[in-house]
Amino acid sequence: MSLPPLQIPAGPELLILLLILFILFGLLGRWVYRDAKSRGSDWAWQWGVGIALLFFAGLVPGLLGILIYVTVRDDRVESTP
Repeated sequence: MSLPPLQIPAGPELLILLLILFILFGLLGRWVYRDAKSRGSDWAWQWGVGIALLFFAGLVPGLLGILIYVTVRDDRVESTP
């Protein structure tokens, strides 16, 4: 007994869904980048890109990445005028 081939939905609905996910993951990466930058991190862009890529890999790796970032981030650096 063999399984039927997996059918991937195609059409405008899939394109819209992928576009929404792309924008959402980009915004999450941007938030992490800005937060890391405001905290004085030298690794801000790596955090931002890494989080976005983890979300592209899947929801669980992305959420684990956010959890790790929130756990290891430093305190905010106050800017002096």
